[in-house]
Amino acid sequence: MFDGEIPSTLSSLIRLRVLDLSFNKFTGDLSFLKHFPNLESLSLANNQFSGKIPPSIRSFRNLRFFDFSGNSFLEGSAPLMSKADEAAVSRYPKRYVFAETRNLTSNNGGPASAPSPYGSSEAPAPTPVSSPKHKHKKSIRKLMGWILGFLAGGTAGSLSGFVFSVMFKLVIETVRGRGSDSGPSIFSPLIKKAEDLAFLEKDDGLDSLEIIGKGGCGEVYKAELPGSDGKMIAIKKIIQPPKDATELTDEDSKLLNKKMRQIRSEITTVGHIRHRNLLSLLAHVSRPDCHYLVYEYMKNGSLQDLLQQVSDGTRELDWPARHKIAAGIAAGLEYLHMHHSPRIIHRDLKPGNILLDDDMEARIADFGLAKAMPDANTHVTTSNVAGTVGYIAPEYHQTLKFTDKCDIYSFGVILGVLVMGKLPSDEFFQFTDEMSLVKWMRNIMVSNNAIQAIDPKLQGKGHDEQIVLVLKIAYFCTLDDPKERPSSKDVRCMLSQIKSEGQANN
Repeated sequence: MFDGEIPSTLSSLIRLRVLDLSFNKFTGDLSFLKHFPNLESLSLANNQFSGKIPPSIRSFRNLRFFDFSGNSFLEGSAPLMSKADEAAVSRYPKRYVFAETRNLTSNNGGPASAPSPYGSSEAPAPTPVSSPKHKHKKSIRKLMGWILGFLAGGTAGSLSGFVFSVMFKLVIETVRGRGSDSGPSIFSPLIKKAEDLAFLEKDDGLDSLEIIGKGGCGEVYKAELPGSDGKMIAIKKIIQPPKDATELTDEDSKLLNKKMRQIRSEITTVGHIRHRNLLSLLAHVSRPDCHYLVYEYMKNGSLQDLLQQVSDGTRELDWPARHKIAAGIAAGLEYLHMHHSPRIIHRDLKPGNILLDDDMEARIADFGLAKAMPDANTHVTTSNVAGTVGYIAPEYHQTLKFTDKCDIYSFGVILGVLVMGKLPSDEFFQFTDEMSLVKWMRNIMVSNNAIQAIDPKLQGKGHDEQIVLVLKIAYFCTLDDPKERPSSKDVRCMLSQIKSEGQANN
């Protein structure tokens, strides 16, 4: 965590596109922002800045996201945009025009017509089930054109946010010096002092705690954070052999390397990221025989567990709650893929890695397999496939190359799970001709009888149209060609439009 005023040395970074200084203790006014007119994303949340929010940011033409919250000494409110800009932003989600938003089918039994975003004319919705292969692909593009009125493109700056992040830390350390680290590494102001985690330094520190989960790398415990008025935390314990262990088998050595990679991945991603739909790493404690990763405790557990309880009849999950979960995941992915630099690919998106907080807000968790993708790269190549069967994009299997569209594929499967109430591993799919959730979903979508795919617990409760539209998004997210899949931003906007139109119709 950094403090003090922003060094004037940084004023030369005029091509900077992404600036995230959130959750530190920076002070001073915001006059330094005038040096960064090309910003696209700006977060100064949860610092100690003072003075007025400069109206000059109104002239930042590329700025799409800003957050000044959590600065109690700032005066005034965020400046309003011009009328033209305000109108453009208010139109933004509406430019995603859905096919069949009013009726699931037309009077003649075929697909309803969809308005074109490019004019007032109408065109019939495509019927890929009866089209030749090349026409099928063209129809998909056409319908995607209706659903996605535009794809927002960013102009590449000469200096990425990642390079800035490195330079920024170097400047801070050079100007102020840096003391030697000792004790736990704390990444969040929720933990006020290292002594709050002193119990983890004891050999019996976890003996009295409740085990709430077990994973491939170790057990997860629930504890109350000392001095926090009842704030609960989750502690993942990752066991490792002592440093002087000399007789490790090859298998033990590989497992140890895997654990260490996952720890590093967690620390370098969610240890330095703050977003309402990402599970934040609060602290890391290293001991001779193990590592502790400390997170916020998520009262409602994982989406996987919740879906199992719904299937068993012990809990309910209505459509508004499912839509909220889907929208939260999409927002988290958009931040990782488009607003963080370098971009981060999760690589293991599945219901078990989606946690739910007290308000049933989705939090993407478990970044042990996550990879950072430099802005200049189009993909990253790995030596083996990582992820969970049923959620892995086909091109990753085939080429060992992954992109953000691999996460989109996984998200599409999760959307299908939320709509259908079935997991890819369910026996149901073993008795179908397709033998897979994705293939079964595709055939349902081109059969003009998509309602039969909806979870019976959701049918006939006034949300069928919305649910079918979300199933269409799942269909597009899981297309074989990654170039045909929407981006995380597209998905988030489509889900937002579905919610808005649903509220307008009620």
